[in-house]
Amino acid sequence: MRLPAPTAPRASTLGLVELRGLERGVAEVGSGVERAALWVDPLNLSLRGDADRDQVWGGYRRWLQHLSAPIAIYSLSEPDPPDQGLASPAEEAVSSRLELAERSFRAQVTQAHAVQRQRHLIVLSSAGPDLAGGVLRGLGRLGPLRDRSGASSRPGRLDLDQQVRLLSSHLDALGTTSRRLSDGEWLELLQRCCGGRSGRGQASFASWIAPSTAQVRARELCVDGRWSRTLAISAWPRRAGIGWLFPLLRGLGCELRLVQHVVPLPKALSLSRLRGKIRGFETSLVVDQRRGRRPDAATEGALQDALALEEQVLTESDRLLQVEIYATLVADSLQRLEECWQELLTVGTELGCGTVPLTHRQVDGWRATVPLGVSPVGWSREITATGLATAFPFLRGNLGITSGVLLGPSLISRELVLVDPFAATNPNFNAIILGTSGGGKSYTAKLLAARLALGRCHLRCIDPVGEYRGLAEVLGGQWREIGPGRSSGLSALGPCRPAGAEQISAAERASRAMAVVELLAAGESRGWTLPDAEAQLLEDLLRELLERQPEAILADLVKLLRERGHEALASRLSRFTEGVLAGIFDGRPEPTGGERLVVLSFAGWSAQRGELLAPAMQMALLQLEEEIRADPSRRRLILVDEAEVLLSHPRSAAALEALSRRVRKWGAGIAVVSQVVEDFLNSEVGNVIIRNSHTKLLLRQEAVALPALERAFSLSPAECDLLRQAEPGVGLAIVGNERSAFQGAAPGELHRAICSDAARAA
Repeated sequence: MRLPAPTAPRASTLGLVELRGLERGVAEVGSGVERAALWVDPLNLSLRGDADRDQVWGGYRRWLQHLSAPIAIYSLSEPDPPDQGLASPAEEAVSSRLELAERSFRAQVTQAHAVQRQRHLIVLSSAGPDLAGGVLRGLGRLGPLRDRSGASSRPGRLDLDQQVRLLSSHLDALGTTSRRLSDGEWLELLQRCCGGRSGRGQASFASWIAPSTAQVRARELCVDGRWSRTLAISAWPRRAGIGWLFPLLRGLGCELRLVQHVVPLPKALSLSRLRGKIRGFETSLVVDQRRGRRPDAATEGALQDALALEEQVLTESDRLLQVEIYATLVADSLQRLEECWQELLTVGTELGCGTVPLTHRQVDGWRATVPLGVSPVGWSREITATGLATAFPFLRGNLGITSGVLLGPSLISRELVLVDPFAATNPNFNAIILGTSGGGKSYTAKLLAARLALGRCHLRCIDPVGEYRGLAEVLGGQWREIGPGRSSGLSALGPCRPAGAEQISAAERASRAMAVVELLAAGESRGWTLPDAEAQLLEDLLRELLERQPEAILADLVKLLRERGHEALASRLSRFTEGVLAGIFDGRPEPTGGERLVVLSFAGWSAQRGELLAPAMQMALLQLEEEIRADPSRRRLILVDEAEVLLSHPRSAAALEALSRRVRKWGAGIAVVSQVVEDFLNSEVGNVIIRNSHTKLLLRQEAVALPALERAFSLSPAECDLLRQAEPGVGLAIVGNERSAFQGAAPGELHRAICSDAARAA
């Protein structure tokens, strides 16, 4: 990716860029120095415990101790566009009032929380320490560094590739991931930072990067109409925890580029400089003593620190690094730049670090923060690897998901918490929502369901208490109330597959139907289970019936039982085919159709609710499973509220577990909602469902449930405190290994439709 280099116009702006070429992920910068760059996915340590933080800090410190070549670490932050990550409809244009309200709400929340999008990358240099921007000119007196074999340690192209692989392995060990920038990605990033564009004619490669115009002032720089200003971090805070630089990247309302230029000092040079400082401290103390003065406490302390550091460098338990840290603000107007500049200085003061504006050096500061690994400023300080590790840059306060459905704003950072249960990279499309009564569990479930439905996901809800009626009405979905006195359109034996669809055996159909039929035949008085002999007899007759009559219903099974002389079983089941309960379990299956949202409600039962709810919910699952099997081309989610009802019965619990493992191959997911956390954590089936749910949403929890919850989800003390004290709708989103605290939020009409609490809805 090289261009000929005839006479280039705009020499004043070309001087801002030192890039000569970019080919196969390697950039040629300055006098033949080659560099490579990696994207780095940040870690979320905001709610993690001290042990996790110490582990990351220790791993990062070890990497810095073994650093062999200069690196530059860039953290780029810019305001998130209002509609960034908003799920776009795949089938039709957005037209409904609710969809438009959702878009407007997303934009308002983004603007109100000053949401920032952050990216991190590392630029590695092929030059040895003596070529790193002229910072370590004193190394020339030591001669070129050589390894034990006598070969020069100045790396070339092959060594640069080895550095990239080694760095990737170190980052993997820290728990983050990295990816090397391609030529196109690096070029696009540089053009965004510098204002350049491709196709400017036959000039040098730098002309594709360099801006069209530049206006230099003492305190700011105007590049293509955008104003920038750079400062240097000149002093560390006295007490610094890991990631102390992270607050500089949040919520400034304009673009910020933060860079750490790190150059490892050879052991010989480190010891030489340390011993020079030690001699200076000792001389100062001797002079004070001879003049009869009391020894200066600060000088004595500095001497002890220098002696201790000398010992650490000698034993290679620590090392010295030369570090430059700069931050460049970029805004569309000089007024906006000044506002953000004051905010940046305030944050720096709050952190306790020293800041120095690069007055009359703004061009150098701007170049130092362009992601090319170049630092022409030279305002460096020496620091140990232990101290620099506290400035761990790869942090975020949110999930790493950039697209999906909105849960609400983050409680930790100025970001939005998005989840995407149907992301192609997910091992499954399942979700689980756990929370105590009144903690916002159902609100969060309906919020997730509504936004998935607006994103063209076909949603099927099993609603035991009638909470989802408002959701069905506001989304224009279908509401089917199942109860005494009306036909349910469901069958206890499950639906028959249409002709042409992949058929399953009668034995498999009978086994699945037994999860419903056994509950009906046994009842609560028999502990919801039949003796083994009766259960086997019933399953054999079911298989026989379905083999010869695939469209059989419960009344046909009762008839067969009587024909074979099993009057007791027939009598127990006949109450569901005759009288007030007729039509609930023995209807002709009616498909739910192509509606985007269908709610099957069981709220109409007052009498016998405890006896009939579990088999009715399991019967609905049979119907919905067949629906997604018949048409796997559509994205579907089955939402089961009050799932503890099914877990309390062995057959239905096993059926729910099996379904959670099967739905992934049909491109569907199942969302399980429960307020009885103990039933999940103390149940083998519940633990299987948790393991098979990539997306987990935890709302407020009772204190008695937190110890078990802490073990099951590896919660930190801060996360336990959050769940113990959470307001309604506040919770913890766990997606894979990532987690974030969120506050559920919805626009007015949707909020009122999904809120069960009348006072909160108002």
